[in-house]
Amino acid sequence: MNRLSTIRKRILAAILFVHSLAFPTGAQVTPFRFIQLTDTHLSPNNAAPTEDLLRSIRQINATDSIDFVLVTGDLTEEGDRSTIEKVKSCLDLLKVKYYVVPGNHETKWSESGCTAFADVFGSERFDFTHKGILFMGFNSGPLMRMAYGHVVPQDIAWMQERMDKAPQGQPVVLVTHYPLSDGDVDNWYEVTDAVRRYNIRMFIGGHYHRFRNLRYDGIPGILMRSSLRDKDNKSGYGIYEVTSDSIHVYTQRIDETPKRETGFSLTSSYYDPAGKAEKYPDFTVNEEYPNVREQWMIQTGAGIYCSPAVSGNKIFVGDDMGRLTAYKLKNGKKLWSFNAEKRIIGTPAFSDNIVVFGSADRHIYGLNARTEDCYGRLKPKTLC
Repeated sequence: MNRLSTIRKRILAAILFVHSLAFPTGAQVTPFRFIQLTDTHLSPNNAAPTEDLLRSIRQINATDSIDFVLVTGDLTEEGDRSTIEKVKSCLDLLKVKYYVVPGNHETKWSESGCTAFADVFGSERFDFTHKGILFMGFNSGPLMRMAYGHVVPQDIAWMQERMDKAPQGQPVVLVTHYPLSDGDVDNWYEVTDAVRRYNIRMFIGGHYHRFRNLRYDGIPGILMRSSLRDKDNKSGYGIYEVTSDSIHVYTQRIDETPKRETGFSLTSSYYDPAGKAEKYPDFTVNEEYPNVREQWMIQTGAGIYCSPAVSGNKIFVGDDMGRLTAYKLKNGKKLWSFNAEKRIIGTPAFSDNIVVFGSADRHIYGLNARTEDCYGRLKPKTLC
């Protein structure tokens, strides 16, 4: 009996040891609280969303022991620059620091090529460490027009590079607008596969305008209620209470007691860090066209939203990082790359060995197609 008990104790100790190796503690977490505001939907044609946001801001400012605010997308109804600036003027009334990411209403009808958000707020993403937890926020699309959400490759690479630099096992909270799930983000599996080897405690987002407790390939995901007034005419937001070993999630309606919705451990594992997504897209349609085969393929590391252009033995590709790159048409060898100041979302044109393209930096460029030498750039008056 004693021997059996000893064996059981050794097995239990081994299990606990292996479990501890999955996400070794990388930082000591100190208790704190933060707020989530989402889906504020300010509009120049409707004063109610602004009133709702200001009610929330007043109550947040009157609440003790709030360290910061996360604002998780759909700040505006139509994504226009003047309304984005209006949202910022409201958020600047907060007494604590705030961090923002865009939502689909900032990207699907953008008059600025989706550049106004970063111009006003400084960036489309953020990262910071607070009392032992790493917070990272990024754009989840859609890209340029309404469709499924999408996380661009440069943001996935940025997340991995940032988490690689963090202490091993440091708890991480990822902040988006869209839920990272099939039917919402078309490459959700690329994100969950890329981040699951890190100590991801939860995703935080919005989009659905109501509280949801979800799982993204096993990783906890919280969607918070909108700040817009609900059926009872109450505005609201989310409160997160972080303890040394847990995160507790509350919904807060104006002038009411916070309602606890759920909680998550900071030490227990919710998913297999060595696992993979529960499903992947079905690409079997390619088998219906056996005569079509790619001649070459490259990874550019950036989103591509425009068609490539071919001239002679070269192919020209513009990308989301503002690069126009020339490749050999035969084998994909990179010939040169030119950097504009902002993303390229239109197909280049050619004339007399000059490649012409526009950028979201409000300029039209003319380059020597052989050497990438810039003949000049124009800023049409209609773009000023």
